[in-house]
Amino acid sequence: MKFVSIFLLSVGLAGVVSAQQDTVYNPNSTERIPYYEQLYRFRVERIVDLNEKQNAGFKSAQSDIAAFLIKSIQTGTMTAYDDSIKNVRKAEDILVSNQAIVEPPYDAKKSYFSSETASFNGKNYQSTRNDNKGNLPTDTQWWELAGSQTEYFTKDQIVAITIIEDVIFDKRRSRLYYDIQAIGLQAQKSGSTDINPIAYVQYKDFFNLVEKTSHSKDWKEREKVLWRNRYNPSENRTFTDAFKLRLFHGVIVKVENPNDRTIQQIYEANGRSYGESVFARWEEEMRMMEKEHNLWEY
Repeated sequence: MKFVSIFLLSVGLAGVVSAQQDTVYNPNSTERIPYYEQLYRFRVERIVDLNEKQNAGFKSAQSDIAAFLIKSIQTGTMTAYDDSIKNVRKAEDILVSNQAIVEPPYDAKKSYFSSETASFNGKNYQSTRNDNKGNLPTDTQWWELAGSQTEYFTKDQIVAITIIEDVIFDKRRSRLYYDIQAIGLQAQKSGSTDINPIAYVQYKDFFNLVEKTSHSKDWKEREKVLWRNRYNPSENRTFTDAFKLRLFHGVIVKVENPNDRTIQQIYEANGRSYGESVFARWEEEMRMMEKEHNLWEY
């Protein structure tokens, strides 16, 4: 009887300890630094330009981080969110760059006349002849693609990614950690100069998927998640290792603040120029480095 009581007590204590773990660590963290070990923490948002030479390792012919993210969202292996990283968004909503009017579905029993339109397998078609009956829209002798089509973002239109991370100084190990929380896709529509975020994924999901893919039995799959070292291919790394080693250049656009404003918005609100806000982003990077140095000195 005593043995049973001791066993139940130990199980109960174990349950209490395991339940407390949720409040000790950030559940979305890959670093798992306990809150009580964090001397300070700031959430920082950076923009990584994939067309920049320093970031070219993420965008190569063999492995493209934009293509990997888009495919993962389309197949449902990764969940897409809005900018709050809380509300789920559907892949068919976020990856559409231009939503065309969907024509009535193709009816095999109907006789179409010239220029009449119909939708088939997600595309709009236009009849090129009269008395068009029983001919599938894919038959080029009777149909052609209509001018208005729904367009989807491609990997080449993902021109940058947003990195949202917690900059944490671990007081027990006396070092700074960059604990990435989310990755955002920044897309540019064809013929436009505007770049806008279309979706975010939790970095923890991205991390787990890259690790799983990098250990795939299919070498072609493993190749898809490699950051390429153009100067020494033997030093290729996975995307997650490249982030861990900070093998990228990202410009700070926002540091956690009470008003939840970007650096540019802060300067605009004070009547300052855009050029000053650009310099302030670089200055913010230097300020964080100086703070880390001062803590080591302390």
